[in-house]
Amino acid sequence: MHVGLLAGNGAAWLAVAFGVWRAGATLVPISTFVTAPELATLLAHADVDTLVLQPRLRGHDYSEHLRRLPAPQQPRRVIVLDSHLPADDVEAHAALTPPAPDAVACILYTSGTSGQPKGVMLSHRAILSTVWPTAARCGLTAADALLSTLPLFWVAGLVIRALPTLAAGCALILTETFTIDALMTLLRRHQPTALHLRPPQVGQLLAQPGFDPKLLAAVRRGGGRVEWYAPHLDAERTRLITGYGMTETAGYVTALDWRDPAEVRRTQLGAPLPGVEIRIVGDSEQRCAAGQEGEIRVRGPGLFSGYYKQPPRTGLDADGFFITGDRGRIDTDGVFHFVGRSKDLLRVKGINVSPLEVEAVLAAHADVEAAYVVGLAPDALDQTVVALIVAKPACQPTEAALRALADTALSHYKRPQRYVFIARGDVPLGGTAKPQRAALAELARGKGPES
Repeated sequence: MHVGLLAGNGAAWLAVAFGVWRAGATLVPISTFVTAPELATLLAHADVDTLVLQPRLRGHDYSEHLRRLPAPQQPRRVIVLDSHLPADDVEAHAALTPPAPDAVACILYTSGTSGQPKGVMLSHRAILSTVWPTAARCGLTAADALLSTLPLFWVAGLVIRALPTLAAGCALILTETFTIDALMTLLRRHQPTALHLRPPQVGQLLAQPGFDPKLLAAVRRGGGRVEWYAPHLDAERTRLITGYGMTETAGYVTALDWRDPAEVRRTQLGAPLPGVEIRIVGDSEQRCAAGQEGEIRVRGPGLFSGYYKQPPRTGLDADGFFITGDRGRIDTDGVFHFVGRSKDLLRVKGINVSPLEVEAVLAAHADVEAAYVVGLAPDALDQTVVALIVAKPACQPTEAALRALADTALSHYKRPQRYVFIARGDVPLGGTAKPQRAALAELARGKGPES
């Protein structure tokens, strides 16, 4: 049975997750950013039988999203998060045999370069194979309290952060959904000894007028890099870790260790987790020599069980390595270096965004002939989503109309922050008559507000 879970961060979210797993069912975490069309697509694709729902969260009315769905698209059963199951149901589920290690624990949805969300199936074994090493490398103990703002519906929030924290016996402090005021309140109230914020949130915290460095005085462990918090955290006393990973690998592929020297934690992404193999492959499918850049491929115990409703071994090469599409190298000392993400995905507020998904929404407007979406990087941590629009002959779509369309169909972080209207002849084409994204980005940059 597939159980969807749509709710903000909190103890109740985790209680539902553990209950689903104890009952031998599969958990389908759903993003709280979801729009009504996105929810309909996900429920249908994931074959969600039962949906556990927080009706509303920060202006999002998920109950209304459900009411908009035709009856055949409704889950068989909807459980409001604050309600209680009938006793007979509780007893029936409690009597179920615990799941096998290779049973699918989660189906996590992630943006793919095809523009269609992919349901990544992770087994209990795969998740635990990354949870325990991550807990050890973070250095958390039962004496610690960690504050995390990472959403539990992402692999980073659930498998990299929440589960390893609990496995270490550490207290876990969650904010239902991120706001800078909520973060400041929790820091004052709990004075956590460990912290894990997304990079843009660190900048928001330090720029907040009411920020006091004493709020970070107790922090010694957690996720990220100490340099993000400069000069308020000492690089030797505070041992944060980070690493390289993705949904398909159940979290970290490589991770730093809190005991690594400060210079290593400042410049590297750590050693592979136990049992993990990394290959760097060139364009000819041959393994790259030490120091040579190529595509990163990964194999190990945390590897996903496949994409839901896609053929077996989709995304794997002939040797069973996951084809990440990312670029990297391994130097002569055996140290892994990450060079860049897959070229077709944007990185917005720390989240992968498929330009094809955004383009499909905008191209559905009656006055739009074509839409091209690119990411411009104002700084090292984020990208700005920009849409280049080609209108149909004799038509003049307005920015307001396109923004309204995006607001309806796309989660907020996927929506273009800027619209540029161009002529059909402005679109740069390559030798195969395909639009060139790098050239489109340059075109958008040249037509920016400052130009």
